[in-house]
Amino acid sequence: MSFYSSVNVIQIEHSSMCNAACPQCLREWWNGDYSRINQTYLPLEFYQNNIPKEVYKNLQKINFCGTVGDPCTAPNFIEVCRYIKTNYPHIELVIATNGGMRNADWWRELAETLAPNDIVIFGIDGLEDTNYIYRVNVRWTKLMDNVNSYISAGGVAWWQFIVFEHNENQMEQATALSKELGFKNFYTIYNNRFLVEEMFGRTASIGGNGQPLRPPTARDNVSPLLRRDKPTIPSKEEWLASAEQTCIKCQAQLTFEAYIDAEGHLLPCCYLAGAKFTLKEDDVDGYYDLWTTYGADKINLTYNHWDSIITGDFYQALSASWTKSFIDGRLLVCSGVCGNKEVQFSMYKNKSQENTLS
Repeated sequence: MSFYSSVNVIQIEHSSMCNAACPQCLREWWNGDYSRINQTYLPLEFYQNNIPKEVYKNLQKINFCGTVGDPCTAPNFIEVCRYIKTNYPHIELVIATNGGMRNADWWRELAETLAPNDIVIFGIDGLEDTNYIYRVNVRWTKLMDNVNSYISAGGVAWWQFIVFEHNENQMEQATALSKELGFKNFYTIYNNRFLVEEMFGRTASIGGNGQPLRPPTARDNVSPLLRRDKPTIPSKEEWLASAEQTCIKCQAQLTFEAYIDAEGHLLPCCYLAGAKFTLKEDDVDGYYDLWTTYGADKINLTYNHWDSIITGDFYQALSASWTKSFIDGRLLVCSGVCGNKEVQFSMYKNKSQENTLS
């Protein structure tokens, strides 16, 4: 049986390159050592030849995001957007970026390439005196020039704000600024990565100017996973015991979403794509065996047809793993993202619903 009957949304990591060095990003997991990352981007020919026309026809949305990269770093990104909008204008494009690369002319051209139903989501986590603390290497003046150029050319922009202790007092000012600049939406999201750091014994992330990152102090700004009634964060052993028992329901399968990384691998979601970078970090589940036996080039669209991948061994073994124990092949990432217990890391993503600005 096919993993999907059809696909409505594809998340595409068009590029694995990035201009920023956000401390809690998987890209920075090894303190500036990028040797595990093949820094590349998808060529236009990939979109023309390796994604079937039948897939495009059924698509509602392409979300250009990234596990370790920013789509706007790729030199051919506007060319790719133009190809999709010319040949498949019904597809909505959503682009997630830090906005700190390229120049005003480039952003004006992007706005002119996109349609009114397309969105660029700028990740801006504070104001001029705080955004750089998490968005390391992003210069405020350049970011504002790019934002103004994109919006003034008719581009639809949303502002995404990750809340930390160092910026939580600026949310009202940031909302006002977003309205002044012409953003159509402003929203904040919970940050669950502090839980990962503490549970797995990682040192606290350090932001720009050597400032340690800390979770917000206001209860409403803290992820529910970090403000549970338990007096302490569960130990790794407690979390694993819960994760092994949780019922897994794959959200990508239920919502007909797929993910393509910058090397061309076809996966259900970004979480599985991210886990391939940490295969040997903590060998407690079945992902290493799954990836080395059925994954890698065998699920790469550059070498295999879409249909043969989603009906093939990788997806069959993945589905079968959800009812197994870790020692027999269950995946930690599936338990943590799509489990039905409190282990689920993705339950609390958006702090508030999309807040339309008027």
